[in-house]
Amino acid sequence: MKCCQCDRPALYYVGEESNVPLCLHCYTLLSRNNHIEFLKNAMMMNRALDDMDMITGMPTGTPRLPVQALAAAIQGGHTLNNFNISESQIGVLNTGAINKIDAAITLTKGTDAEGMGHHIKTLTEAVLSSDELTTEQKNAIIELTETLSEEVVGQRKPATIKAVLKEIVEQTKGAATITASAKVLWDILAPLFSA
Repeated sequence: MKCCQCDRPALYYVGEESNVPLCLHCYTLLSRNNHIEFLKNAMMMNRALDDMDMITGMPTGTPRLPVQALAAAIQGGHTLNNFNISESQIGVLNTGAINKIDAAITLTKGTDAEGMGHHIKTLTEAVLSSDELTTEQKNAIIELTETLSEEVVGQRKPATIKAVLKEIVEQTKGAATITASAKVLWDILAPLFSA
């Protein structure tokens, strides 16, 4: 099933009765918007309590919500289940794509795609830790790996998987450890597009 907002495969259903299908990207955008709305509501609640204290002339004693701390917790800590990213990499690498790869790997656990998820993780870790690639090359490979991971947990279109894998192999030439990881992925996924 496709996302109701784009052509990506749906991974989530939102709404209690409507069950609207959303892909990982659109679900992330929805979650971010929900967090922003929550923070705005928390600020308005604090303001209302401040206004009541001012009008009555006596403090209500009701504690205020720590909006700044909540905003930092919601926005900041790049919590990943499968990767460790240093602070120096956060501003340089496409962390949005890494988050999506991380989520896709987590979704493969306990499924027929778990082995593929493991090898996507190995490839991504090799790219993140490589000293042989420039930041631009790393970001290009990360974006390709994001597309590959979405296909693995989604519809698994052979033509898309083949094209993405070929480009990953091409982009990783000259980086021995990454090329080896890409080759393993190619060998595992080859049966999907050899038929």
